[in-house]
Amino acid sequence: MKDYYCLNLKFKDKKISDKIFHSHLFVNDKEMYFQIIDNDTTSRIDSYFSISENALGLFEENFEVIDTEISIIFDQSRIFKVVSFQNDDKNQYFTIYVSKICLIHKNLHNEFVNEGVAYLNNNGLSVTNLFYSFFTNFKNKNTFSISRMNGMHDFYKIDNIKFRPELEFKNNEKRGSKKLTIKKIPTIKFNFEEIEFEEIKNRIQLICNFLSFCFSVRIIVEKIVFRTEDEIFIFRDTEPNNKTYISELTNNFRFLKENFTIDKILKTDWFSNYKTNEISLTKAIDNFLHAREVSLGASFLLLFNIIEIFNINKNQEKFNFNISKDEMTKEIVSHFKQYLTDKNDEIEFEKKLEGVFNKIEYKPFKSPLEETLKTNNIDPTKFGFTLNKLKRTRDSITHGSLSSIKEEDLKLQIYCIRKIAICLILSKFGLKDDLHKNVT
Repeated sequence: MKDYYCLNLKFKDKKISDKIFHSHLFVNDKEMYFQIIDNDTTSRIDSYFSISENALGLFEENFEVIDTEISIIFDQSRIFKVVSFQNDDKNQYFTIYVSKICLIHKNLHNEFVNEGVAYLNNNGLSVTNLFYSFFTNFKNKNTFSISRMNGMHDFYKIDNIKFRPELEFKNNEKRGSKKLTIKKIPTIKFNFEEIEFEEIKNRIQLICNFLSFCFSVRIIVEKIVFRTEDEIFIFRDTEPNNKTYISELTNNFRFLKENFTIDKILKTDWFSNYKTNEISLTKAIDNFLHAREVSLGASFLLLFNIIEIFNINKNQEKFNFNISKDEMTKEIVSHFKQYLTDKNDEIEFEKKLEGVFNKIEYKPFKSPLEETLKTNNIDPTKFGFTLNKLKRTRDSITHGSLSSIKEEDLKLQIYCIRKIAICLILSKFGLKDDLHKNVT
């Protein structure tokens, strides 16, 4: 039985070749790759492709699929490795490794319709474990069991998806073996109504982003499997750059008065607020997580940038006058030019006065960053520093003067600005009025 799928491909860059090539697609949870077959012993398409301008770009930018035995969604799949010609017993081929592929099979038995599961990385396990008690065998030493924590059996609803973090289990049981190992697998189980692949993947990603922020760890979706009435979708992401920094879990909903547990916060209206501010919130969460993975100076800048991401950017207000700007300018000019001793300077003096008026018509400038924090119920001094102090540190780091700041002082400022960032992100998730004033 063959362990691959057959496709016919064509290079979009005709300088490589204008022929159609038969290919084999190999897919598993660890890696996905195409073996592109060319049995011409003089062929150099592997070299031509490797040195082409976009060789490590997106698969669909490089290849056209002529026909295939299975339906495929490439979903911005990136080529991240190319291996030159090799041979097996039948063919000569070169290999390209890709990052993201969704295979679509027939749901022959119409099972588990509108149900799915997303498989997470190891950081996901540390979060999913919180929804369960420990394995126990108190009542019967030969019976091990695990159950969900009290009050955490519900599914959480966002639009037309219901979901909950859930553990799956695998074991290595062999008849007659002395040792049995059970492996816990972190997942998000979900069911849905009338929703397409892209929407499902987007919603699962937003759920993981939100959980990542709540616990300050990167939770990455490695695989999604779901079924419609007619089809089974299997999406995999084997991107090697999916770094899984293992950070210490720390919950950020402790900054809230009412929704201070994961169960409570998942029942708020966080998702609709996320959809409204998806681009800015996703960027802010990435900054927040990335700040735990880099040097102190870079960490500070990433966290400060979160305030800038949500900058309300108000237009500076003007004074109101009961005459027009032109009339006001003429009044000012006529009043002051009488004091000129050299009448040849009048034209230049008028220009100067017009420039002065363009400045004085504005009210004193309010810092948009300060206004941003104020409108989100955040007082930075509660966490140890004024915004002006933090801005001066930002400017020093940006201008290359990091060495002028004592390391201990920088660490304290990072603690402060991290708490500001947490409160600001929570506020944008619709929890502004729930921010706890006593958390320091």
